[in-house]
Amino acid sequence: MNRNGEDAPTTPPSIGRTVALDVLDSPKNRAPMMGRTRTARWRTAVLVLVHVLMIAHLVQWVIVGSTVSPVEPSESMETIEVGVVNAGAIMFAIALLTTALFGRFFCGWLCHMVALQDLCAYWMTSLGIRPKPFRSRLLVFVPLAMGFYMFLWPTTKKFIIAPAIEAAGMGWPAWLKPVHPIQRWENGLVVEDFWATFPDWYIAVPFLLICGFATVYFLGAKGLCTYACPYGGFFAPIDKVSPVRIRVNDDCHQCGYCTSVCTSNVRVNEEVRDFGMVIDQGCMKTLDCVSACPNDALSLGFGRPAIGAKPREGAKHDAATRKRDRRYDLTLMEEISAAIIFVYLFLATRGMLDQVPMLLAGGLAACGTMMAMTTWWILSRPHARLYGVHLKMKNRIKPAGYLVLVLMLGFALTSVWAAHARFARWRGDVLFAGSELPAGLLLRPEFTPSDEQLKEAEAAAGWLKRADSFANGGYGWSLNAQHRLRRSYFLLMLGREQEATDALLEVIEKGNPTDNLVGQAEQLMNRAGASHEEVDAMKERALELHPRLHQVRAQIAMHTAQKDGLDAAEKYWNDPSAPSDEPGFLLAEMKYYAETGDTEKMLALYDRAVESARADRNTAGWLVEIAGLVGRFRFHEKMTALLDEAVSDHSATPGAVVTAAEFTYNGLQDRERALELLEKGLSMRGADQLAVQKSAASMYLTLGETERGVDMLVRAASGSDSPFDAIAIGQGLIRASMNLGDRSMMEKGIAIIAAQVEEHPELVIVRHDYASFLAMTGEPERGAEEMSKAAEMEPGNAIFAERASQMWSRAGNQEKATQWQEEAARRSERAAP
Repeated sequence: MNRNGEDAPTTPPSIGRTVALDVLDSPKNRAPMMGRTRTARWRTAVLVLVHVLMIAHLVQWVIVGSTVSPVEPSESMETIEVGVVNAGAIMFAIALLTTALFGRFFCGWLCHMVALQDLCAYWMTSLGIRPKPFRSRLLVFVPLAMGFYMFLWPTTKKFIIAPAIEAAGMGWPAWLKPVHPIQRWENGLVVEDFWATFPDWYIAVPFLLICGFATVYFLGAKGLCTYACPYGGFFAPIDKVSPVRIRVNDDCHQCGYCTSVCTSNVRVNEEVRDFGMVIDQGCMKTLDCVSACPNDALSLGFGRPAIGAKPREGAKHDAATRKRDRRYDLTLMEEISAAIIFVYLFLATRGMLDQVPMLLAGGLAACGTMMAMTTWWILSRPHARLYGVHLKMKNRIKPAGYLVLVLMLGFALTSVWAAHARFARWRGDVLFAGSELPAGLLLRPEFTPSDEQLKEAEAAAGWLKRADSFANGGYGWSLNAQHRLRRSYFLLMLGREQEATDALLEVIEKGNPTDNLVGQAEQLMNRAGASHEEVDAMKERALELHPRLHQVRAQIAMHTAQKDGLDAAEKYWNDPSAPSDEPGFLLAEMKYYAETGDTEKMLALYDRAVESARADRNTAGWLVEIAGLVGRFRFHEKMTALLDEAVSDHSATPGAVVTAAEFTYNGLQDRERALELLEKGLSMRGADQLAVQKSAASMYLTLGETERGVDMLVRAASGSDSPFDAIAIGQGLIRASMNLGDRSMMEKGIAIIAAQVEEHPELVIVRHDYASFLAMTGEPERGAEEMSKAAEMEPGNAIFAERASQMWSRAGNQEKATQWQEEAARRSERAAP
């Protein structure tokens, strides 16, 4: 009996591609439309409240300038990769836990994307169009794959792949993005740049339209959740263990009302018939089915979870399952084709225009896959339609079908364009990651790339040019600052210095340059013969566009003070556009006044700088820097207090603590405290970083702990991935040995460089440096021999030949000196234009 005292229908529904539900047809007893139940009204109110809170969150940030970090599950990636604990990570963890306990209530009642999809479904049903679910066997695994990539892949690389590569003695593959261990956990609950991780409005609006509406039209209600939501990739399998489920009693007459109103594409009547509860992991606990049931047969209750659930009557269930398989929209070959198309479209569109985020790429790929399959049906079947619109009938394509074909052609061409640009960028990135040459090396006049290096540089520069916009001679969209910087690197390797300079200047104009990048641009401009005025104008322009270039500001101010006087330089520190409350700005200003001898003004900034440092995420690092500055002027009490505060702060890193040890010894002459801080720094997580090991070893040498310092440097060199890092360590040992008069230390330094020469014979510049150090350390003949080998390996390098001549002259072999001098002259003549 139903609520009106009438017999409810008892005929079970047929199973196939379209399900016929035996619901009552009289207006009085008709099943509610999809999502039109009393519970749906409550859920709508909750989802509206969610959006109100989101808007309030945004408004509060605009007014105050800081707020709670975005409450988005995607923010968890920052926690997993770099250790910043934010509101999004906490919310995601709570959502996972509550899903395990109560099911997918978070998805159904709190997700703003579900709200948009349900709104689209509401509008469609109001127009008489019921969203038809696109059912695929393979694509349902996409959310799981996306979730793995977002949240588990970084950890997998860190704890499984990286140790395996290291154990195998292999180098890190250039195509695989490197991973770094988390040095410390940080509190990221409050942020100032709330919108930093969100796309611009011209991406956000298409994102909402495609993921919130287009996915429903092409894929059915909650199509995004089914085929493109990485968070659902976790929620869905976790839901299997939840003891809270939609359950049925004996009053169910299989009327189908529950399935009719479900917005999650769950065949509720079949699930409760076969299992006594809903086991479909797509169920989002909207409770529409409970509200719509005319017999009060459904309820939300505790009991056994879905995992391991067995059907009530095995034979009937098996028969139903066989029939249910026919509901899928694709054949097996079409399934495989659809999966390939999805992967292609996802890779092509993710990062398109350097803007499209992962979730939007998933939505585009899902909709594009459905469009591609519809196109295939139009071309291969005698009949095809989309909802009530006939696309093809009796082997004749209708106008709507031609429209779909044109749209698909446009989408396909766009995807090919995007895929080409993305692939070209990827090739440039791989070649950049595989290059071992430091950027500073390319600026050395004696360096000449090998033929292989030139070939790779030419290829990389070519790929990145192809990826650039049509206006810049490419076939993609405008390169971002990072790719322009990489192209500049390869252009410099190729000797195209003016193009390399132009690329760096474009980064300054359109990107987010660092102080070091501006310094590189200055070096290149000087090499190209630019005037002082041109270099100064470049730095002024950089500071105008990027007021946070604190070192550049200090350089300009110092240059102005030397040229036009101290008063003229004050404008740079009184600039209203400057971030004068940031610790970096205040420290740069303090250093400026220290350099100009105005310690009174330097100390006047002390309290502000310290307070600003305490409010920054990198408190310890800033406090150590300030302590080092005031220590230079013998303000030992302030220095001691700052160093003690810095090393005990939660933000202290191994590098900051080791630097504090250096300042403690050099500024306070407290050897015991310096040793104590060194031990503390080396016991912290992340102390195995090369920079930390080098700094700590240098301090041990300074403190007289020679054996320990040398051992640390030798171990660091042997564990270094870069030959140039190892060479730098060897050079450091040689220089330290000269100061200390320690011959054994010198020999170890030479041995480190010799090992790199043997291991990397293709890096001729390494042999050149090795020869120079041999000559410097009292072995002029060996040095001359190695320099001669370097000159022979690079037959076009006149500088190498000239230096071989000089070394043979110092070694007393005038005959070879003359031979190489003549060779140097011939090479210079050949190289002359």
